[in-house]
Amino acid sequence: MKNQRVEFLEPVEHDLNYARDFYDSWLTGGADKFLVRFREAVTWIEWNPEQFPIKHRFLRRAIIRRTYFGIYFAIEPGVTTVVAVLDMRNDPRAIRDLLRLRQPKR
Repeated sequence: MKNQRVEFLEPVEHDLNYARDFYDSWLTGGADKFLVRFREAVTWIEWNPEQFPIKHRFLRRAIIRRTYFGIYFAIEPGVTTVVAVLDMRNDPRAIRDLLRLRQPKR
């Protein structure tokens, strides 16, 4: 599978705001740098979503280069759906619980 458009669930906007605020709080221009790296990761997901490993049930994770964050997404027919952008330093159980709540129904 190659070249599939990417869509975002509504809660992802909150995740991105959190990440931007986090990087801006200690790094000058941190939010902008984070967004550049986020867009790079999304481009890789668009190009070939299957290159990323499955991390929770059928959800895959792309690590955002040089950050603490990962993009969790599901590959669906005709679209890749981003369900969360999370700080990977969090408790793995908390991440799994959040992903269970957000994952698309299959």
